[in-house]
Amino acid sequence: MFSHYGSAARAVIKLAEQECRNANHYFLGTEHILLAMTIDPTPDIAAFFKDAHLDRYDVKRALFAAMGEAADHPWDGVLITPRVQKVLAAACERSGGPQAVQPRDIVDAIVEDGGGVAARVLAGLRASLPAR
Repeated sequence: MFSHYGSAARAVIKLAEQECRNANHYFLGTEHILLAMTIDPTPDIAAFFKDAHLDRYDVKRALFAAMGEAADHPWDGVLITPRVQKVLAAACERSGGPQAVQPRDIVDAIVEDGGGVAARVLAGLRASLPAR
């Protein structure tokens, strides 16, 4: 699935999976991906936050407030939600080439999808999201 992802986008997904585990969630949602972007923003994500007039720490706080409670689950694996699968596929389509997916492609796909926790958090912060 991640063969079309550049190293920065793969690092975002890896950090998102870790944050998912840290929250004791068994699913990887858009909130975990956006949270990873607030923790270690790449230059394109830092520009996204700046253009949208968002403070990454405000986004991070809003994400923690919106995240569901920890769940008890009997396995160590993390499931990728259907919405995240859809968003990641859209990011691949946006990027236009092998190993071309960048973090900005992922956040743009999250915003365009509009239905996940991350998109609702961004909308709730009344972000003036930049067109790309």
